[in-house]
Amino acid sequence: MENKLNNQACPTCQSSTSSFVAGAAIGAVLGAVLGLMLSPASGEQNRRNFVKAAGNTKKYVEEKVDDLEEAYEDIKEDTEEFLHQVEKKAAPLKRQASRYAVSTLNAVEEGAKDARKKFFRGVKI
Repeated sequence: MENKLNNQACPTCQSSTSSFVAGAAIGAVLGAVLGLMLSPASGEQNRRNFVKAAGNTKKYVEEKVDDLEEAYEDIKEDTEEFLHQVEKKAAPLKRQASRYAVSTLNAVEEGAKDARKKFFRGVKI
């Protein structure tokens, strides 16, 4: 879990993956267009080749989208588990801090009461 979270849950990794997919798709389209333009084959054969290349490109892009969705789900699960562990480890500290805050507040209130008593002890109204 740790390696997957550290290696995949970064904006650079996600943007480089999407850039790769976009670049591959653009490259496939440009390759198909150049292949048609420079091909010595007949127009009918070029159309069949183009349809086949378009189908292959579509399949490739769909596979990459599926891979990205799976990676997203893995990262999401890892992140949720990480947050759960952080919350679990932080809970005792939160309780301890809360007890300390209440104890400190009570001590300040007692100190204020004592100071008030001492101040007003000698004052007659």
